[in-house]
Amino acid sequence: MDGTDLKTRRSPIQQIVEAARPKHEPEVQAAMDAYEEIRARSREAPMLEIRFPNGRLVSFDYARLEEAEFFPEGKFILRFGRKEIIAEGKNLQRLYTTITERRQKFIREGTDEEEASKPEDAHHIEKILIQPVPEDQL
Repeated sequence: MDGTDLKTRRSPIQQIVEAARPKHEPEVQAAMDAYEEIRARSREAPMLEIRFPNGRLVSFDYARLEEAEFFPEGKFILRFGRKEIIAEGKNLQRLYTTITERRQKFIREGTDEEEASKPEDAHHIEKILIQPVPEDQL
């Protein structure tokens, strides 16, 4: 069999998918691929900033987010190394999801006035607590 090239057969599904894709010039395809990669990265936040009503700011590196836990009664816990952030409020599941996807740039405690002016399904954080992770959970 010297001198012959063996071709791997494509599955019927691969053939259909490849036929359905729009064909572009190589440089156009490369530009489109680069755009998609940059777009995905631009949505990621490198740090999660915690904003308090008194103006205090605390930031945590998303790379150190080791564990996240959501409680349907209106609470989530984020563990960054030896610190944990506990947020309590309402309608927090969507916010929790954007945090675990590393797309949320900040969270903040809201005021009663802000809560009253928000739509019923909007998230609202009533309290944020930053504390050391309990010893039994290290």
